[in-house]
Amino acid sequence: MYHQTRSEKDELRARFTKWLETTVYRARIDYIRKSEKGCETISLEELSENLLEVGRENDPFDKVGADKNAFDFEEERLAEAFRELPLVRQHILTMLFVEELKSDEIAQILHCTTQHVYNQRSLALKKLRAVLRKGRDGK
Repeated sequence: MYHQTRSEKDELRARFTKWLETTVYRARIDYIRKSEKGCETISLEELSENLLEVGRENDPFDKVGADKNAFDFEEERLAEAFRELPLVRQHILTMLFVEELKSDEIAQILHCTTQHVYNQRSLALKKLRAVLRKGRDGK
């Protein structure tokens, strides 16, 4: 009877793994090629105006776009709500979303824990959502 040593088994496993990776890779490539052949694209120039207009009466973006000042008004409300936040929370949100710093980097800058940064961010976002919701509901 033939007994394989551990190194022989490892070599067989490595060859099989490489073969399997190559096979899966080639199958993916074949699938993508076949799916590209079946998908037909049409340029916008070829479409008639009538086709582009179908369904526009139900488009929710048109309703928002109808009031040109709606976005500006929401932006002003958000800016006002942001100004009402405590300075530390304003600073944390600015570093997170404008300067794109990570929470641990902000914690080092402010000499606090990362959890404190998470908590302050969460409280600030809750406050902003509440103010925006209150204005939308008319309360």
